[in-house]
Amino acid sequence: MPAGAIHHEVDGEGATVVFIHGLGATSNVWFAQRTVLSEHFQVIVYDRSGCGLSCRRDEGYSIESWGAELARLLDDLGVATAVVVGHSLGSMVAQHFAATYPERARALVLAGGEAALSPEGRDILSTRADLIETHGLSAAVDPWLSSVLAPATRVGNPALAGLLRATFLSYDPRSYAQQARALRDADVRTYHSGISCPTLLLVGDQDPVTPLAWQQAIQAAIPGSQVRIIPGAAHMPMLESPIAFNVALQEFLAGLEAPAQGAL
Repeated sequence: MPAGAIHHEVDGEGATVVFIHGLGATSNVWFAQRTVLSEHFQVIVYDRSGCGLSCRRDEGYSIESWGAELARLLDDLGVATAVVVGHSLGSMVAQHFAATYPERARALVLAGGEAALSPEGRDILSTRADLIETHGLSAAVDPWLSSVLAPATRVGNPALAGLLRATFLSYDPRSYAQQARALRDADVRTYHSGISCPTLLLVGDQDPVTPLAWQQAIQAAIPGSQVRIIPGAAHMPMLESPIAFNVALQEFLAGLEAPAQGAL
């Protein structure tokens, strides 16, 4: 699958930071991070296959296939190594990528990180996928929105809630259902022993989807990783608290050892 089939945008110059969005979103969720970081870094945002403006598959969505897709995209863009930032489902792709291509992952940032869903979480995704296939995306969008945004965000920033709702509704129903089942069945815990790069976990202080306990479990499994809590946010901290999110991200990036000349 060539890079041309994967919608991507590149801004700025310097060491590369690539962003992977989660289920129900597109690369646009990273706009606040892209705007700030592109002043000092080369920033890549892209729509995973099946999402946004990228191509859809008939079948075969998986964390592993999305990880290989990212490797091909970076190859096509001539990027040898990158800091990989992933949200939710995208955090699983990031963990797979770092373990499978350790020489290519300079560092990891896992926002709303997850390694394997709980039985309750798997049931939720199964029910949502079946509902969408039967009744369409509109039947599932409002419960989803309530789970990913903090109550204060939904009340205080209805424009953001509306835009995120529109993004969810822009999905192809069959593709969304397939991706939901791929997330349901995913388990990246076996990759943790292969992750050796610096790793930061960011979690909203009101996140019911991937709570702090999940981040602490991943932290315990990835040596040297650290957790930071983003106040005033649920499962979309990069949208709900972009300033706090960006500060945490920039401080982490500033702490990384400068890359060798020409390494990126």
